Amino acid sequence: MKNISLFCLAIGFVLSLAGCSKDPAKTTPFARPISNKTLQANLATLSDTLSGKWNVMLLSDSVKIAQMEELVKSLPTSTMSAAEKAKFQQAIRRLPAGRYNQRTMADSDLIDAYDVAHDSVYQALLAYLPPPDVETGNATTDSLRGEIKDHHEEVVFYRARYDMTAKEINALLRCYRKRLPKLDAPFDTLKPAPLFQWVDKPAAGPVTGDAVE
Repeated sequence: MKNISLFCLAIGFVLSLAGCSKDPAKTTPFARPISNKTLQANLATLSDTLSGKWNVMLLSDSVKIAQMEELVKSLPTSTMSAAEKAKFQQAIRRLPAGRYNQRTMADSDLIDAYDVAHDSVYQALLAYLPPPDVETGNATTDSLRGEIKDHHEEVVFYRARYDMTAKEINALLRCYRKRLPKLDAPFDTLKPAPLFQWVDKPAAGPVTGDAVE
């Protein structure tokens, strides 16, 4: 019985090592532990991929904001008065100031606040329009409404894509945390990436970036 227990412990240890020696860019484990050079290359590739996905989210958010302002301009005064348009434009232009970045998003309150602000403007704007299956009679308005809706609904998809790569980076950092100080900058001080997975809002407002930015 004792030998069986020792055997099980040994197998468990080997499997844990194999889990940490997998290249996130491949589906098969390495035959031997990865070198610092390979680790750094993997981190560089994943970091670039993560930045690319972040920029796509940011672009979608920025385009949506610009399109909402264009939609307001396209509405006739019989639908929205000049005073109401001015208020909407002011609210829309304030949205970017509430954006979070890839680090500050670790604070869930910042994401919640931005989502609520963005969604409230979006929903208030839709209230001036007929139901989605009814055209307004203005080709520009109808086109903008459809494109804005697409951006709004793509938020969850963009967040899931971002989290997928963030988790890969975090897995490497966790498995090889003792080696990180030996890597070249900036990988020697690389920190785990915050995730969106805890955001329980299927139709939340868009994600944004460092300008975010």
